[in-house]
Amino acid sequence: MKLKLNAKFYFTTYFFLLLCFYHVKISTYYYWGYFAYLNDTFFDFNVLRFFISSLIFFINLKFLLQKNKNDLIFGIISFFFILVTIPSLISFISKNLYPVELLFYHQLFFFSMIYFSRSKINFSWIPRVNKVQSLYIVFGLTTIGIIPYLIAYGPYINLNNLLFKEIYETRALMGQVSSHYFGYTYSIFTKIMIPLFIVFALELKRWYFVIIGVIYMLLFYLFGAHKTIYIGIVLLLVFYKFSYLNIIKFILKYSNVLIILSAILAWFSIDDLWILLFRRVHFLPSLLDMQYLEFFNGMPLYWSDSFLSRFIDYPFDLNHAKSIGRVYYRNDGMNANNGLISDGYMNLGTLGVFINIFIVSFYFMVLNSLNIKSKYIGIYLLVIFSLISSSVFTVMLTHGALGLLIISIFLLNEKES
Repeated sequence: MKLKLNAKFYFTTYFFLLLCFYHVKISTYYYWGYFAYLNDTFFDFNVLRFFISSLIFFINLKFLLQKNKNDLIFGIISFFFILVTIPSLISFISKNLYPVELLFYHQLFFFSMIYFSRSKINFSWIPRVNKVQSLYIVFGLTTIGIIPYLIAYGPYINLNNLLFKEIYETRALMGQVSSHYFGYTYSIFTKIMIPLFIVFALELKRWYFVIIGVIYMLLFYLFGAHKTIYIGIVLLLVFYKFSYLNIIKFILKYSNVLIILSAILAWFSIDDLWILLFRRVHFLPSLLDMQYLEFFNGMPLYWSDSFLSRFIDYPFDLNHAKSIGRVYYRNDGMNANNGLISDGYMNLGTLGVFINIFIVSFYFMVLNSLNIKSKYIGIYLLVIFSLISSSVFTVMLTHGALGLLIISIFLLNEKES
């Protein structure tokens, strides 16, 4: 008899496994230890905060599981819950260093996503195109859009990059001929348009279009030698056959297995799996949140290193990410970027956090107003990952989030069954 476990079980197991292993290992990691040293304290395990954190977790989980499992927003909030909310709750247990203010921001973000998801915008007046039309539209836009790349980058294409050779030389060379057009469109083409083009072609069994899509993908790789361009198509194909609920259960189930495997390997002093999959993805952003709140407390940048740089003087000799790298990681060359909470606080304190939370919540409210099938969840994951590690305005403009919103409204919004 096959045992069927529900989402609540997987989420709960994940939370407590991650909590236990994090607090066992935290004192052994240099970056965390150095941050504690700068504050003349240590990362503790506060019992009262443990119970508060656990209580908040179950309250969050109750609200999350009340969402319609067939809606895009269930998948979106679940991923933010896994990658942002749970790590913040686990980090909060260290009373000496994790401020209550930071937990408040993360909880505000979670409940803002829940609240905004209750509202929907009527897009029924916008004409919807069928799959064949979508294929040709994406093909046409991509074909036209690739022409400036061929003109600018074509003479510098290095076929050795296909063998993963001379990668950094190519990146340096291509950087010299870059422009705003390439900066704003590269992510849209590589992480959204071409992956969708290939998937549409596979669905319609237009094999010659599949071949064209693969050629386009290889060309864009040769334009910059960035292996990350394949992430979009990989995520689309991996999750293509799953419902939103099954995607979340699949990820949690195997994450739980990987945490246990990480603990076994750590017993033999092998931390690579834990560092790569969990410490870096879940807890480094939490550490950076603490550092950003400490560093920029009372010193907001007012977006002076961003779109307001022409009007407001930037106060540091290094950009904000490298300033954090210098102080907390003793490395002037380290770009210690972080996501929407740190970005908002850095620029306008608590009000900046509120602004970012509103923008992100409204963005996903618009997407949830559409009828988007779970098979496309992979490309929305790229936006989530970007929001966790980059400025909100950067994600919207250069990482393709606004482009994805437009594509979703016109090409991915399917008719109700």
